[in-house]
Amino acid sequence: MVIIHQCFRDRFAAMPSLITAVPDGDTDRAGVLVDFLIELTTALHHHHIAEDEALWPLLLNRVDDTSAILTMEEQHERIGELIDRALAQASAFRTSAREHRGEQLAVTLTALSAALNAHLDDEEAVALPLAEKHLTVAEWAHVGEIGHASIPKDRMLVFLGYILLSATDRQRAYFLAQSPLPARIAWKVLGRRKFEADYQRVHGHPSKNAVSAGPTSR
Repeated sequence: MVIIHQCFRDRFAAMPSLITAVPDGDTDRAGVLVDFLIELTTALHHHHIAEDEALWPLLLNRVDDTSAILTMEEQHERIGELIDRALAQASAFRTSAREHRGEQLAVTLTALSAALNAHLDDEEAVALPLAEKHLTVAEWAHVGEIGHASIPKDRMLVFLGYILLSATDRQRAYFLAQSPLPARIAWKVLGRRKFEADYQRVHGHPSKNAVSAGPTSR
């Protein structure tokens, strides 16, 4: 879960500067970024649905102090409101790609990133230890299955690339080791190339083989 969280942190943090860098009136570039934003927010939405349906109810029934869980449920609502605002602004930005539209969207995305970071910090400090203590292996696996179900099959390897990009060397090695052999082969043969192409399309420059080399400071 932590490696998924870091991916969300990194990708949402990068969006405001990508949006404001769009040349005024460049609807093609705006469309690329809005499409990517829709993918990100959809993935985050389903990540939260998984928690709302399969994690919070179990914890609320099994822990003595439920205040932190209730707070995180409220955080989901706030993040959902910011996502709705961002998507409405993104629709207007896609149509015109005007600078002021991009600036409005970037402000909302900055607020969304901050709210998300605070929420994920709370989840990692409170919810994950509670889940480890109170959920069975099967119950925890079900949470992940719900979240993963939203990712289109033809985008799985690309999303894997973004996840690995945000991971430390140790996290990356563990994540791949836990993946089925066909998935590891698909990543090596096809996935890395698909990810690099997508990264360049969205960010305007190569990832500098960050997925292969990997960060060593985190």
